[in-house]
Amino acid sequence: MLQKLEEYPPWLRMLQIVLGAICITLSMVIIVYLGPAIFSIIIVLSVILLVIGIERVATGIASSRTNKSRLINIGIGLLIVAFSIVLMQFPIFTFAILILLGAIALLFSGISRIVHGIRGDSHGRSRALQVGVGVISLGISITVMVHPVSFGLPLLGVLISIAFLISGIEMMALGISGKPKDRIIPRFGD
Repeated sequence: MLQKLEEYPPWLRMLQIVLGAICITLSMVIIVYLGPAIFSIIIVLSVILLVIGIERVATGIASSRTNKSRLINIGIGLLIVAFSIVLMQFPIFTFAILILLGAIALLFSGISRIVHGIRGDSHGRSRALQVGVGVISLGISITVMVHPVSFGLPLLGVLISIAFLISGIEMMALGISGKPKDRIIPRFGD
């Protein structure tokens, strides 16, 4: 038997729509104005994270799920809020760490793809594509490490902005629909 979950309360729906719109707007600002100082980009990204954290806390408070699920939502939201405040306090350090972590992750991903492409079970074009993507990943990661400001900042800004744009669209869609992501849950024993 399936049990329908109740809709979100109107205040949470409105909050999700407003915060989603803020996320979308700020992520578009970053995409359009990649040239501003590092400080501005980090601050805008931090504000977006702050908005996402507030939305998580509000969702946890309004959730009709189990206490554990509510506490996890609230806890994650508070961690995101705290993390965004730290990012706002140390923007230059944040930029350096983000660029370095992104480049290292891309480096390992590229190496992994090359190894899997060479040793993989796939044949022909699939192997060549995997090795090709790995080589491109390696090239981009090395370029970002060598030229973090001229190449790494714009790339990082665009990728993070796209991720936040998707988050904002999801928040707005949830607010407009008024239903949690998992609309129906199975009920056992009926």
